[in-house]
Amino acid sequence: MALETERKTEAIFNSTPARKQKDRILLLLRLVAFLATASATIVMALNKQTNTLVVATIGNNPIKANLTAKFQYTPAFVFFVVANGMASFHNCFILVLEIVGHRIDYKGLRLAIIAILDMLIVVLAAAGDGAAVFMAELGKNGNSHARWNKICDKFQTFCDHGTGALIASFIGLILLLIINIISIAKLFKPKSDITI
Repeated sequence: MALETERKTEAIFNSTPARKQKDRILLLLRLVAFLATASATIVMALNKQTNTLVVATIGNNPIKANLTAKFQYTPAFVFFVVANGMASFHNCFILVLEIVGHRIDYKGLRLAIIAILDMLIVVLAAAGDGAAVFMAELGKNGNSHARWNKICDKFQTFCDHGTGALIASFIGLILLLIINIISIAKLFKPKSDITI
């Protein structure tokens, strides 16, 4: 009888408006992180520019060639798109799980799995962002020691779209870090405060 009364008290405690407000804030953070990583994925995946450039001059006649800049030409940008795509899928999946997943929770195991997956996604997104930032810096400034020329002076739109994708991805990464901290903090709450 006492156990049943304790469960009813926990159910009332867990359904307080403050608890629901915290869950709504977490859902909102996940939604914004999803939108940021999804927009970074879409912008970079559609990033392409073709320019006609003079490649040589014979006498007074310039020789021109059509050159194209695509994200697929750089493995770091491909990794960036894949990492942000996986982060988007993860956030979408967890949003659905948070909305309807309370019915399939098994003794708080859901919270631990979500925290571990959040940590993995933060690492993956950070690695993708780091790789893309390195290549973006190389494209913008070049490397005089290796005699790699910059390309952003020739493909300005490509570089601008890449910069926008990087900004969106870093916003998503910051939100993923905040979500990760909240997910880990949920693990350390007393069992009476965990929703069932």
